[in-house]
Amino acid sequence: MKDIKAVLFDCDGLMFDTERISQKMWTDEAALCGVTLPPDFFVRITGGASDEDRAYIHAIPGFDKLFSVRSRRRFDNEYWKQYAPDGLNKPGLTELFAWLNAHGYKIAVCSSSARSYVETLISTVTGGLKYDEIICGDMVKKTKPDPEIFLTAAGKLGIRPENCLVLEDSRQGIFAADAAGMHSCFIQDTIIPDDAMRAKIQNERHDLKEVIDLLEEWNRQC
Repeated sequence: MKDIKAVLFDCDGLMFDTERISQKMWTDEAALCGVTLPPDFFVRITGGASDEDRAYIHAIPGFDKLFSVRSRRRFDNEYWKQYAPDGLNKPGLTELFAWLNAHGYKIAVCSSSARSYVETLISTVTGGLKYDEIICGDMVKKTKPDPEIFLTAAGKLGIRPENCLVLEDSRQGIFAADAAGMHSCFIQDTIIPDDAMRAKIQNERHDLKEVIDLLEEWNRQC
């Protein structure tokens, strides 16, 4: 029996359709800088990065120059503000938030990105989104796949980890949810799970709206 009291949302690729735009930025800038990105590059950086992943990507010839150029574009809040209202929303975003609000669930947004960037994306949603906490990469010592972001959110919400559902689209996020001892639901965006990731995915849905059906099913079992 699953007694879910809080839902923890990743941001990029889960709430907002930003990962594809980000990946194009990476590939365009890499071409200009003459940097060759390895095949597993996006799997390693999407959603966060372990110390091993960071060492790997920084060893790519020319990467540090590429990183400096790309970061200025990727996290330029003015760039993201230009999108039309709701133009970045992933399917089911506002419906799921409204349902969770109406049914008394606690909500936290948990992203490895900086808080100002995450708040900028949320500001593109018509009427905004009602949530209880926001925990970002610049607010913790370790980012995903470390569970610190999720455990910090649960602590601030006053909810035990086993009563939290994490919604993720990345390998790093799924591994972090598992390490935190939380339930998880994978919603695919740009990352295709390998066998190791599949072993950690507890539930999978096509979009955010389908999470409502998942929670209603669990509620009926209580």
